[in-house]
Amino acid sequence: MHNKLIYVGLSGGVDSAVSALLLKQQGYQVRGIHLRLWEPETEPGSEDVIKAARVAEQLQIPFEVMDWREKFRSEVVETYIQVLGRGQTPNPCIHCNQTIKWGALWEQVHASGADYLASGHYARLLAGQQGVELHKAINLAKDQSYFLAMLTRQTFRHMLLPLGGFAKPQVRAIAAEAGLEVASRKDSEDLCFLKGLDQEGFLRRYAPHLLQPGPILDGSGNLLGEHRGLPLYTIGQRKGICVAAEAPLYVMAKDLAANALRVGRADELAHSKILAGRPNWISGKAPDLGKIYQVKIRAAALPASASLQILASGDIIASLEKPLRDITAGQYLAVYDGDCCLGSAAIIEPR
Repeated sequence: MHNKLIYVGLSGGVDSAVSALLLKQQGYQVRGIHLRLWEPETEPGSEDVIKAARVAEQLQIPFEVMDWREKFRSEVVETYIQVLGRGQTPNPCIHCNQTIKWGALWEQVHASGADYLASGHYARLLAGQQGVELHKAINLAKDQSYFLAMLTRQTFRHMLLPLGGFAKPQVRAIAAEAGLEVASRKDSEDLCFLKGLDQEGFLRRYAPHLLQPGPILDGSGNLLGEHRGLPLYTIGQRKGICVAAEAPLYVMAKDLAANALRVGRADELAHSKILAGRPNWISGKAPDLGKIYQVKIRAAALPASASLQILASGDIIASLEKPLRDITAGQYLAVYDGDCCLGSAAIIEPR
């Protein structure tokens, strides 16, 4: 029996519920905690709060709700809007993991005596020669190590991820066998703060100043049409361009100075190098630069082989064995040595 105090972030979904169940079965003193992050101020509680509370009731564990809507808006949503305004494509989930879930929340529960904080992320924490390591989940289709790659080894020392060895059908089966009402609850696929809105609807409500129409230009500067606002487009996007052309056109770049969307053919999207910012190395030091590693340019991307170079500025360049398309500023370049995630860095530009 572990007899350690552990807080589990209960989202109201099946993954966090089964995480709490498994940890309780392993003998931990489990407490559930739910963060209110984006419900309207007038609502006393959302469906997520109700579902999370019901999970805690069924598991017979203490439960509390923390209202962090103001913190989440100022630290995550406003940052998301600012990055969009710079012409980039942000990943707010990574930023939220750094600042909210594994930053401020850990500090809060640790001050309450917690030994660990756990979540329903699909990834594994394994003991390595130099300390705890972040590894991909056994079920690669659900792997979420990409979203944790900007965290540090110090953070991983007090983190538990019970689902890293399971596939999603197994998790639902465990929940159903335990009689948990969330066993068949549908997974959320959108950003939590969209709440049923698409990105355009969200920005029209919270950042309408970003949606300024402007020209769509080809590589020669010819006017092809009009875009609806640069934040609604990302590199490699085809849908929504809505211009007549002999061949399909894709977003190549966003020209902020001219408020112009630049488009081109698919064969113009591939690049062989990626410039990324100062990396977060989970171990605290850079890996052997003489080796070939695997990199991912977004969570759902397939790994690509690359060599790494660290510049005098501290930024890194990944030289790809095969060119990749859709390399997008604002997303993250995660570096892997096999299944082990070494760290991550924000993408600045393809080269």
